[in-house]
Amino acid sequence: MRTRASSGFTLIEVMVSLTVAGLAVTAAYAALGAVATAQERSRAAREPTLAAASARASLASWLASASLLENTEPFRSVDRADGSLQLDELDFAVMDGGPLRPGPHRLRLWIDRDRATPEQGLVAELRPIIGSRQRPAPQTLEIAPAASGLEARYLVRVEGKERWVDEWQSEIQLPRAIQLRVVSLSRVRLGGLAPEGGLPPLLTVPLLVPVTLENW
Repeated sequence: MRTRASSGFTLIEVMVSLTVAGLAVTAAYAALGAVATAQERSRAAREPTLAAASARASLASWLASASLLENTEPFRSVDRADGSLQLDELDFAVMDGGPLRPGPHRLRLWIDRDRATPEQGLVAELRPIIGSRQRPAPQTLEIAPAASGLEARYLVRVEGKERWVDEWQSEIQLPRAIQLRVVSLSRVRLGGLAPEGGLPPLLTVPLLVPVTLENW
């Protein structure tokens, strides 16, 4: 004699149904976990590219808005190297520091190799300018922590001719264009090529930015 549940199903049928339902729920959770893992991997893969795009856009915006403002220091760059590694430094005024730092700022770009500082690699220092006075406290941003070097060149007019120079300082003339190249010491040599390592590929492409004409 078979014992039936009140619904008319045998206990064995009920147990089988519960087992099947449990397997279905387990499979559903496994599928959701796989989707979540894939999404996490996709997000992790996108983050460096998005960060590189943001850093590149900020650099381009700052270079394009280079300006010579009254009662501030001149456009100044330093051509510095450590062996074959370029460690150039730029220091100039910009008309706008970006969406979170609107208005004129003094900008300094350099490679920070001091392990005692919280920022590493390519670093930007932004100091707000109000009228003819500069606030003493700058804001320091880590642009590319994996960067080991910075190479800059400037298109300038000298004696009526345009030419590229490795260093520029002037109170009366801005470069017509600025080229930046961010480099890393982590390289994987393959044949005759030495692709950059440690930096997102987007940041290793040289950045060439014309300085806005109205800022000359």
